[in-house]
Amino acid sequence: MSKLTIIKHARVFDGENIIGPKTVVIEGSHIGNDELADDADPSSVVVVDGTGCTLLPGLIDCHVHIGDEAQLASCASYGVTTVCDMACIPPEKFAKLRAAKTSTTWLSASFPAYEENSRHGKLLRFALTPDHAVHNTDEAAKFVQDRVDEGVDYVKIIADAPGHDQAVLDRIQVEARKHGKMTVAHTAQYQAFERGLHADFDILTHVPMDKALDDDVVGKMISQKTVAVPTLMMMEAMANSWILWGIGRILPSMGGARSFQVALDSVTAMRNAGVPILAGTDMNNSGIFTMVAGKSLHHELELLVRAGLTPIEALRAATSLAAQHFHLPDRGRISPGLRADLVLVEGEPDKDITVTQKISRIWSGGDEVPKYAARQGFGCAVM
Repeated sequence: MSKLTIIKHARVFDGENIIGPKTVVIEGSHIGNDELADDADPSSVVVVDGTGCTLLPGLIDCHVHIGDEAQLASCASYGVTTVCDMACIPPEKFAKLRAAKTSTTWLSASFPAYEENSRHGKLLRFALTPDHAVHNTDEAAKFVQDRVDEGVDYVKIIADAPGHDQAVLDRIQVEARKHGKMTVAHTAQYQAFERGLHADFDILTHVPMDKALDDDVVGKMISQKTVAVPTLMMMEAMANSWILWGIGRILPSMGGARSFQVALDSVTAMRNAGVPILAGTDMNNSGIFTMVAGKSLHHELELLVRAGLTPIEALRAATSLAAQHFHLPDRGRISPGLRADLVLVEGEPDKDITVTQKISRIWSGGDEVPKYAARQGFGCAVM
């Protein structure tokens, strides 16, 4: 029999609702049946008293830019046991991080589809060559095929304007669906949301700061079953950045309206309409923004609540909903047979979302993870 860890007397957020206090058993790398606690051999059992605490599924950050293995370790130390990387640059880093053995599961799109002369194209000239860009619909098909051959988990696209022609965006979605790959589109403007919806991308990440999403856009999201990852933490950082303000003064093409209230209002509108909202931070260390890997997700949950989500809805955004929409059926909930990614926090996060920061214990795949902040590497700018 695998060694058991028995967590007793804890309130449990099972991915949907609060239950308990009850007992949860970790059997090897998975969650075991509660009955295993009844006749367990004391010599092979670790007992954790969860009195006054709430047990959560391991948290999932649906938008990051990981620089190195140390950042993955940092994520785990803050209870973030799964991350979805949205731009892995330079390309050779993809294979290195894919092979990493850490406590945080790393998913990735490798590098995104971008237009060479767009804002992102200008930024990426420092890391990629022009032949990495997508210039037309034929190259769009090749881009998707190359990413599939590379072994990506999903396909990432930059949909901001100016950028790709709509036909290129549409073709990327068609090709991704042929290969059974989900699409995630960078949409940091109102117009980008319209372009992303026209292409019918699966997930739109970021929210506009130039114009709040209205009933027309939100209604299309509902009818098309589009999912949102607002990255409010990044939107807040961009709105408050004097560096970006200065760059926009010198290079107007890199500027634009940035109202954080517009971003909050957009999330409120989506939430009230029933659009699925997932938690993602756009965590990176670009030199413009410095965000601690893992820790940043806890602030994102605060901002989601500020935008109108209930604490329970925010918890779902970082657990069960994230797992559902990124097709991770083995995690995001607390149920026998699922992966034992767990976070024990002191207090009641369903009443006060900041309680997620009061971490007592962490497990990833059944192994306990130390609570510490690892050295921060360097990622990239907003993607």
